[in-house]
Amino acid sequence: MGEYSNFSEFFEFITGLYGSSPALFWKENDKYESLSGKKLKELVYLASKSLEKFNLKAGDKAAIISETRFEWVVSDFACISKGIVTVPIYTTMTSEQIKFILEHSECKLCFVSSMLIADKVSAVIDELPKLKKIVSFNRIDGKSGQIISFEELIYSKLIHNKPYNEEDTDNYFAECSKNHKPDDLLTIIYTSGTTGTPKGVCLSHRNILINIEQSLSAISVNKNDIVLSFLPLAHTYERTAGYYLKLSRGVKIYYAQSIDTLQVQMQEVKPTVILAVPILFSRIQGRIMKNINSMSAVKKLIAKRALKIGRKYMNNKNHFLWKLADKKVFSTIRERTGGRLRLIVSGGSALSKELAEFFDSIGMPIMQGYGMTEASPVISVNKPGKNKYGTVGPPLTGVEVKTANDGEILVKGDNVMLGYYKNEQATAEMIIDGWLHTGDIGEIDSDGFIKITDRKKTLIKTSGGKYISLTHIEDTLARSEFIEQIITFASDERHFVSALIVPNFEKLTEFAEKVDVKYSNPGELVENDVINNFYESEIDVLQRPLAKYERVRKFVLMDKPFTIESGELTPTLKLKRRIIEERYKDIIDGFYK
Repeated sequence: MGEYSNFSEFFEFITGLYGSSPALFWKENDKYESLSGKKLKELVYLASKSLEKFNLKAGDKAAIISETRFEWVVSDFACISKGIVTVPIYTTMTSEQIKFILEHSECKLCFVSSMLIADKVSAVIDELPKLKKIVSFNRIDGKSGQIISFEELIYSKLIHNKPYNEEDTDNYFAECSKNHKPDDLLTIIYTSGTTGTPKGVCLSHRNILINIEQSLSAISVNKNDIVLSFLPLAHTYERTAGYYLKLSRGVKIYYAQSIDTLQVQMQEVKPTVILAVPILFSRIQGRIMKNINSMSAVKKLIAKRALKIGRKYMNNKNHFLWKLADKKVFSTIRERTGGRLRLIVSGGSALSKELAEFFDSIGMPIMQGYGMTEASPVISVNKPGKNKYGTVGPPLTGVEVKTANDGEILVKGDNVMLGYYKNEQATAEMIIDGWLHTGDIGEIDSDGFIKITDRKKTLIKTSGGKYISLTHIEDTLARSEFIEQIITFASDERHFVSALIVPNFEKLTEFAEKVDVKYSNPGELVENDVINNFYESEIDVLQRPLAKYERVRKFVLMDKPFTIESGELTPTLKLKRRIIEERYKDIIDGFYK
């Protein structure tokens, strides 16, 4: 496994790599603070020693429920050093969802970012007899027997009865390293659960360290790079590729305050590398087009002409027309991201070919990758100079990929999980003869590039005996700028395809104003006959390439989006099909009466 065989060795390596140089940055009171490798080692040592106070031992579980911030990193490595298994949880989860994970994983300690999250945990703590303590990263108001502050955990004189000593620290981590084996359980990451109860994915030291090494063959970074991190560290994509991998090569990691501050912080930080999900690129494209449409007539004409040139000469950027368009328009757009991006990686869900080509045409090529939590998570990724849009790239070095007879993507390698926590049946169904059954349908081209075409669970056989792909239908209709979210339905009992559609309300209100549609609230707007007729014609045009039996015949426009807070979206922004189908059963059944 390269330079290290377990995470304690890995931690000593990265802190030595940075030394007194800053590794982590965050914004506080309008100023960027930083943490050096040396200081990180000190904090992790103090936090790890403090965990002894709670009588935690190797193999015990500790949850981390926090936005992305440096304390997440300290807590993670402190637990790992003690052999405590970390259980990351999304901050957007409800008290009941948090309770399920804490109870199922048998967590004894819980790190939280704030009192808001602490209150979610406190609301169910009486039903969690194994959970002994909550540690809040933010300072807490007043005293509570169950909650202590992160500052108190690290600097408590009751625990640390002598001054900090570097030699003690080095000896401590050397001793920790001796106690860890490559196949020891490192973390349990609960899947988002789009169609059922979340399952706890068990990943070992070997799983993730191997995947870091595998990913470096495609995601090449170095100590001169700067990354702006904004995806939650509970997301295994960000944790492996955006956190561990970046630290292993001395990259400076800046933490965004929130998704809302991303644009401003991009211009402040001027990142060279960014890991993101498709929805971010979709929003950036939307902002670009909105800015262009708000320009004066002459500037708008120049910008739109430049975009056409960009598409035409996307694969020939030395052409004088592309260079001219770049000088006049594209360079200005790129300046809004800091102007120094050299590597953009997309993961988490499918990136449309159209969106990828848009960004490439303006000089911002995106490398799409593919993975899943059960594979630690990266399976494949496109590389600069070898980037095929519409594919997720070739498998990483050391990762075997093949397709089953039904087209399902199968994966084998040291990055494949140990199994699901306390769920042998689900493990046996997922890993057969060493091959991880991903549930994705796809194909591998002659160059070895993987193309994902569907999810196995969304392939439906209608009463007419025809197989249809709900994912393909949704992707086809989602190309409309007037559609924000769409979910389709069909089955052997439902003999045609129906859909629930969330409009892009920004675009829809602009259209309503143009055609003089009067309304007082979103509910009135989506029920308006003119609006529904417009969507019907928009859908008819988009689905012409589809076979007749694949086309949406009935739909309803929703007056509000599906959200994480409502329980209809996973924390990784995927629609929860089972929840939505149950919640809107009357509407869906009504399509078929």
